[in-house]
Amino acid sequence: MNFFKRGTTSIIRRPGKTIILLLLVFILGSVIAGAIAVEGAISNTDANLRRNMQPIVSITDDWEAISNHPFWEEFETWSEEERENFDWDDPRVPRFESLTPEDIRGVGALPYIAEYDYIINGHLRTFELERYTTEEQFWEREPWETIGFNVRGTSSETLIQIDQGIFSLISGEQFNSQHLTPGQEIAPVIVSEGFAFANNLSLGSTFTLSEFVFFPNEDGDDWCWGEECLDRIYQSVDVEFSIVGLINESLSEDADHQAEWDRMDRMNTIFTPNWVIEDFSRRLIAARISMWDATDIEPGEWAFVPDPDEEPFMRVLPLFVLEDPEQFDAFKVAAEAYLARDFLAFQDMSGAFDDIASSMETMQNIANWILYVSIGATLLILSLLITLFLRDRRYEMGVYLALGEKRGKIVTQILLEVVATSFIAITMSVFVGGLISGAVSHNMLMNELQADTGDDWHMGGRWEWTIFDEIGIPEQSFTIDEMMAMYDVSLTPQTIGMFYIVGLGAVVLSTLFPVIYIVTLNPKKVLM
Repeated sequence: MNFFKRGTTSIIRRPGKTIILLLLVFILGSVIAGAIAVEGAISNTDANLRRNMQPIVSITDDWEAISNHPFWEEFETWSEEERENFDWDDPRVPRFESLTPEDIRGVGALPYIAEYDYIINGHLRTFELERYTTEEQFWEREPWETIGFNVRGTSSETLIQIDQGIFSLISGEQFNSQHLTPGQEIAPVIVSEGFAFANNLSLGSTFTLSEFVFFPNEDGDDWCWGEECLDRIYQSVDVEFSIVGLINESLSEDADHQAEWDRMDRMNTIFTPNWVIEDFSRRLIAARISMWDATDIEPGEWAFVPDPDEEPFMRVLPLFVLEDPEQFDAFKVAAEAYLARDFLAFQDMSGAFDDIASSMETMQNIANWILYVSIGATLLILSLLITLFLRDRRYEMGVYLALGEKRGKIVTQILLEVVATSFIAITMSVFVGGLISGAVSHNMLMNELQADTGDDWHMGGRWEWTIFDEIGIPEQSFTIDEMMAMYDVSLTPQTIGMFYIVGLGAVVLSTLFPVIYIVTLNPKKVLM
């Protein structure tokens, strides 16, 4: 009789031991299956969340990495004199190298990118125009008070904000190649329907926004507040705009107070080509230089005195739309390799599910500990159980060895008996463990989310300032119910395969230790 027949016969003729082994592996396997199912659910849920978020990415400076640079620890050890005499242009000082339009175009050419843009922000004021507002949030303006507007530049003929459904084009057109060509006397602009209505403007209307350069006061400060500003204006740097398109916000209105203020801010943002802001910034710097040349007052501590030999600093803010939001990690690796510089921070819209990500991380840690403990318990318990079983079969194996049976075949026979029984138990436990872990982890996650937030209204909200706030991309938010709907504990082939590998691997290891010990004994000693 070969070892295969001996193994199957042993399983059938020892039903009591077979059932004990089956039940034990089933219980331990259910625990392992539950832990692995939670791991798979977290991966599935992360993928679902990313598929449902806007695939928008930006690159900014990593101030956390800069602030944790070893240079600052060294700097703390310096004397007061060394600090005072230190040249801050020293190359040892960690600093972020600003991205240029050429850098952004290079990253935009990567295969992961559907479209891209770079944005230069400006801020202009006026005495005449009004901001779009709601009746509840209306305030009365003083005659000397200016109203400020965010001016958001673009280098693209298609606004990403429109493509991504943040705004919809009501009338007119988006920018064309002629609009994006510098040198036009009247700058093209796209504004919200609410802003146009508040100021009796329409498609084709023109309006002017400005920035004011003030004479310094007696302290040498070139800023002011209040009615005195009217008498201290040195020059008004104007930009004349012509409305080529009207847009309206496509996002659903939120009754929350802060959300309404954010919506008003977006409705009062005007969009224009980047060259308009660049030209305005240069003219503003020239006006400031001219003002200081025209006065004998020494600049104060807080005065801004431009360097005539330097170009005005304009921060370039990149915006990329991925072909697939799940490609964020691959895009990050490719962009880092292309840019080849330090202190880069990549931001996507995953802040929308920070709450559930934090809760899933907690669950993952718990699942990992359960998995490690259950594997350890499986190794220990099965090793002891199989050792006890083999004690009753020492004589049987001694006979096999005395008859010249190869030790490898004896080990294979015992493995066959244990693995065949365990395979059945694992097959049952994979589904039972998945069902139990699904119900338990779903309740744990729900309780964790509710405990973290207290209520639903801020779920998915980004509390910290991000580059998307600077670019004017509103936060994406998910409610608890929406996030829980994306929690997926379904068993994928990868999850099932992983469970079989871990479960059967633990069973094989548990069996090998006692069996190898037995078969290494001298047959005479075994039979004595």
